[in-house]
Amino acid sequence: MIAAFFHDERFARDASGSYLGTGALPYHAFARYLRHFDRVVIVARLGPPDPARRTVASGEGLEFACVESDGRATPRYVAALARRVREVLARADCAIARLPSLVGAVACHEALRTGKPFLVEVVADAFDVLWNHGSAKGKLAALALHAVTRRYVRSAPFAIYVTRATLQRRYPTRGASTFASNVLIAPPRPEVLERRLARISARGGRAPLALGLVGSYDVGYKGHETALRAVALLDRPERRVTLRCIGVGDPARWRARAEALAVEQRVELDRALPQGNAVLGWMDRLDVLVVPSLTEGLPRSLIEAMSCALPAVGSRVGGIPELLAPRALHRPGDSRDLARAIADVVGDPETMRAQARRNWGVAHEYSAELLEQRRDALVSQFRASIPGARPRAPRPAGGRALG
Repeated sequence: MIAAFFHDERFARDASGSYLGTGALPYHAFARYLRHFDRVVIVARLGPPDPARRTVASGEGLEFACVESDGRATPRYVAALARRVREVLARADCAIARLPSLVGAVACHEALRTGKPFLVEVVADAFDVLWNHGSAKGKLAALALHAVTRRYVRSAPFAIYVTRATLQRRYPTRGASTFASNVLIAPPRPEVLERRLARISARGGRAPLALGLVGSYDVGYKGHETALRAVALLDRPERRVTLRCIGVGDPARWRARAEALAVEQRVELDRALPQGNAVLGWMDRLDVLVVPSLTEGLPRSLIEAMSCALPAVGSRVGGIPELLAPRALHRPGDSRDLARAIADVVGDPETMRAQARRNWGVAHEYSAELLEQRRDALVSQFRASIPGARPRAPRPAGGRALG
């Protein structure tokens, strides 16, 4: 049985034929569906070689049928995309559409038109993603994408949300649904919490403060501007503050903003790190993670930080309020409120220790085993609903990434 997966993620293809992404959709994100289907065909965007795209997405059991794209939704691209969606769905038994996305929306339209069974993954707020783009065109597109996403999620027979309740309220479905974050972590280890508590206890009142931010440099909605302004408010001779950033894309504009705010000596703008131990090791050297996004689904970096028992602050958008305590939240785009939230956390060692324990405990709810059990239960139900399908228990995906 063949499933087709649809999303706007852009992949690059290397000389060996492997498909590479930024890490948002690595091989295991598709392989989880190989537990239920014999093959998964991915329809996404194909771009030129890009050093930022180095996470292998292709592997055994997967087929890529991407459409070349320069990032613009031109009439030519949309027409080519519609043809590809029809071609792939004609030979697939079902569709899995990740929303919000243009590719996913086209797939939902075609699935409804033809009666093809489909499931949606709801991973972000369609309205916020484009409303915070900054342009008038982006705001108009936000209204359209919100309406389209709301329609297709409501019509979907099955839906998987990355949040517990936030996206469910904005994009309700009439079908069966579950909560299963796309972020899979190993169960947090006790020694991680012990190491964090020891770091907090060893800090002096005048010790430099290391803040961390994870997010693409190519977009404005990850909150770099808010974070830079907060650093300018917090940094003092008696307590230095450093903002360490990692992400894909070109950091030039944020370097220029740091210079304009006279905090360039307090800001590090580094390349993205491989997911897993490299990111977790980087987080171990931080004091606070900041997630000042203008829009979010459920941020991977925050859950990873919480598994490291790292204190964190974040904006009141998307699923962030589901993760953090109220005093650790700030108004989106408000650098003074972000500075206040950071000061609240670091102002007292006992507050930092309490948040470290709390975050470490909450992270257990996002362990891979628990989330995959929820996901498997719904996907098994989805598979059983497909005409001609023989019900079966989920099997190990097997296979491996190529490259």
